[in-house]
Amino acid sequence: MARPGGELVLYLGLGQSLLALVPRLRPLGEKPGLLDAEKAWVFAATGDPRVAADPTEPLSDDALTQLHPHLRQGRSGPLTASSAAILPALQPDDQLLTVNLARRNTVVEAFLPGTVTFRNVQHCLRRAADVARARGLRFECLVVSWVQGQADARTPHRAYVQQLGALVDGLQTAVDAVTGGRGRLLFCLSQTTAFYEAGRRGVPLAQLEVAEARVGQVVLAGPEYMLERSDGVHLKPRGAVRLGAMHGRAIRRTLTGEGWAPLRMIDALVVGAEVKVTFAGGLGDLEPAGEASGPVEVGVRTLPHLGFVWQAPRGVATRIVEASVTGPREVSLTLSQTPPHLEKTRLALGFPDGITMPEGFVTGDPATAQGGATGLRTRGGDPGPFGEPLQDWALQQRIAPHWSQTA
Repeated sequence: MARPGGELVLYLGLGQSLLALVPRLRPLGEKPGLLDAEKAWVFAATGDPRVAADPTEPLSDDALTQLHPHLRQGRSGPLTASSAAILPALQPDDQLLTVNLARRNTVVEAFLPGTVTFRNVQHCLRRAADVARARGLRFECLVVSWVQGQADARTPHRAYVQQLGALVDGLQTAVDAVTGGRGRLLFCLSQTTAFYEAGRRGVPLAQLEVAEARVGQVVLAGPEYMLERSDGVHLKPRGAVRLGAMHGRAIRRTLTGEGWAPLRMIDALVVGAEVKVTFAGGLGDLEPAGEASGPVEVGVRTLPHLGFVWQAPRGVATRIVEASVTGPREVSLTLSQTPPHLEKTRLALGFPDGITMPEGFVTGDPATAQGGATGLRTRGGDPGPFGEPLQDWALQQRIAPHWSQTA
């Protein structure tokens, strides 16, 4: 089977229906094929990472008994696409075991230590350790893709930060328990689309906060708002593959040491009535997302000022009147006036006025979306799953602007 010196990497999918997929998902029309006959494995005889219809119920030993080759097939979802992208990061003797424990409409609390779902994770970890020993492999690395947030739309920001942090800590403890303290956890998440009512937009901001606080352990692959949906929420098949490719690229680049960071604001410098916004992350130069002719599978509706909003305190009328990309990592904003002060002021991106449902676009028309979004992306670097460049879209954020010291 495996040769001495190799490692078994356990790759778990946790979250909601964007990762679990939904029964009405139409197939891509692809013929079944092996991801890698020597390195890519699942527990299900179908070749799919799913091991149970409801992973929030206890997993039976039978569900994790045999290994089968991981297949790419018509109904393959994000975890198959991400597994394919992760494989090049592995050493020749390494193997990848992929398991999907996501379930639709499930809150983050249902995945925390002590729950049935978390015990299923522990079951998978113990089984992976057994498989590794039987195949003469090391087992130390747990990789997780987390795609979740809609079920916690009304969860306060601070509570979601605490719960997500508790999940990451619990996973680290769990992998340490089966590896004698040598466990390595890489937790990859994508930023859910913000379509919540005003004051209830904490989940995407919390996801970014957790990633920034746990560099090296948590990586944020990018946002989800630009992917086409089947019903305004759930992804279409090709969108699901693109989501998986995003996760797989971030995981692969982290495992190989290349490093990964999503496209995001890092500074907002105010000079009079002008604001210079600096970005970091992503691959390729920054550019506005232009309107495409005809139906598209990736895109956003036309947003005022590229999706920026100047959030001044009550009683201050300052607003953005113009926005343009002025450099590879710079956007210039023009305000209606020089701000009288910056106390309690925030520059928001991706939270335009009037956020509502649907969170994503349908029938190839980005104008149908009403969720959170930005009008900024990079030209892309790495190839995408369908041949086009994998573009990096800006995260939804809020940052505090500051005055230029030389103004």
